[in-house]
Amino acid sequence: MRIVLFVILSFLCSSIFAQVRFNEESKVQALMHRYEQEGRAEASINGWRIKLISTTNRRAWENAERKFKDMYPDYNYSNSYENPYYSLKVGAFETRYDLEPYLQRFKDDFREAIPFRDRIKKTELFEID
Repeated sequence: MRIVLFVILSFLCSSIFAQVRFNEESKVQALMHRYEQEGRAEASINGWRIKLISTTNRRAWENAERKFKDMYPDYNYSNSYENPYYSLKVGAFETRYDLEPYLQRFKDDFREAIPFRDRIKKTELFEID
């Protein structure tokens, strides 16, 4: 009886962990290939940046930029003017979770730092061959 039970359990376990192979139809393969090509063609994605300052005071913005350059010389940043606001932005993150450690670091020096959604060029995030 034990031997029969052992054989049955062995058979069940081996069938559970057996390799499964899928044979896709050619239409499905073509659709997936098209989806992949369209994803590569799009140059940017929705992502996250950190806005260090957003102000109507140009001098405050220039001072913040100078301070950032002095404190973080290895980091790339961008600045912009969207009437009437001057902004200083840093980083390019795919998810908000990715930016959290940087946000905490920058908040020590720039109290107004906030995360915000932005269009991010894929080349800023990934190395594309």
